This record gives sequence, structure tokens and C-alpha cells, in this order.
Amino acid sequence: MKRELSYGMLVGAALVVAACSPITSSSLPDAPASIEGRVTAVTRSGERIGTIRVEEHPAEASGSAKASVRIGQATTVVRNGEAVDFNALRVGQWVRVWFIGPVAESYPVQASGSAVAIDSVIP
Repeated sequence: MKRELSYGMLVGAALVVAACSPITSSSLPDAPASIEGRVTAVTRSGERIGTIRVEEHPAEASGSAKASVRIGQATTVVRNGEAVDFNALRVGQWVRVWFIGPVAESYPVQASGSAVAIDSVIP
């Protein structure tokens, strides 16, 4: 009985620590980003949510990768290794974005973001 109780307390404590731990750049997916480019539009649709347009080569009218990405409450947004929210996203920033769920095969593609990394170094 004691062993079961101790195990349950240990698991519960681990869950609390994991839930309260800050989101950092190590929280980003290991896979390559779905799109990498410059933010060319930011549309707010509520507190800490909205849509960003990301373009690989903004000067090109067509041909390069472009995406309209929905940023929701569950989207991880990281800048300089620290968690930030949608309000930190600005036109002109270089970002890496990972999609989650279905991707509409339009041009630009439309998808929901699971994670966004705002890069301080612009290639």
C-alpha cells in the first residue's frame, strides 16, 4: 500500500512539474519546420490568437513557399529560447513554423501552427 501511494505521489509530482515548466526552444519539434520565412502579415482575431502570413521569399509574387498560419492558444511560440504569445509576432520577423493537422493545398497553403520559433538571426 505504501509503495503504491509513493508511486502515485511521484507520478503526480512529475506531472505538476511538467505542466508548470516553461516552454523553451527545446519544446520545439525535432522535425524540420513546415515553412521558414518572413512574417508579411499579422491578423489578430482575439486575445493571443490570430493568423500570420509567412513567405519564404516575399519579393516573389508566386513560386516560393507561402502560408497562412492560424495561431491558437495551444500553439507554442518561442523567441530567444523563451515562451512568448501571439502578441510577440510582428511583420518583418523571420520565423520557423511547424504545422499540425490538415493543410489546405491552396496558394498560399492554409494550416494551423503547432509551434512558431521567432529567430533573432535572419538568414
